[in-house]
Amino acid sequence: MKTKQKAEKLFKKVNTFIISCVGAEGFPHTKAVVPPKYRDSFNEIYFCTNTSSRFVAEITNNPKSSVYFYKRGLFIWEGCYLIGKMEIVTDKSIKERYWQNKYKGAYSEKGIVCPDYCVLRFVPIKGRFYSWYNLEDFDI
Repeated sequence: MKTKQKAEKLFKKVNTFIISCVGAEGFPHTKAVVPPKYRDSFNEIYFCTNTSSRFVAEITNNPKSSVYFYKRGLFIWEGCYLIGKMEIVTDKSIKERYWQNKYKGAYSEKGIVCPDYCVLRFVPIKGRFYSWYNLEDFDI
């Protein structure tokens, strides 16, 4: 199995996702996010967050970002680090597609029209997969 296929297999089953961007002062800005609603492939990954977050302000200034997801077992750790660019999605149909009812507490009853509901689109360009003490780099 190719490295990208192994990484995508991991992507489809894990629940821990960390996103990072370059902050205004040049330091990483990192946060945990809810796993993507759809995970067919990681050629495009969509995350939901708050428009008012510092993260959204940072990617507006610099779209360079990364996504890290992993699975921790008793003896085995597997993880994947992807680098690419993040952008704010304004398309209403995409925002509807990624809306989840569990967000109501965070975004009020307004749903997708809540001004603080934000969908981010991440497009990776390359990755690094870790498993069994091995690192493997791959292109997307």
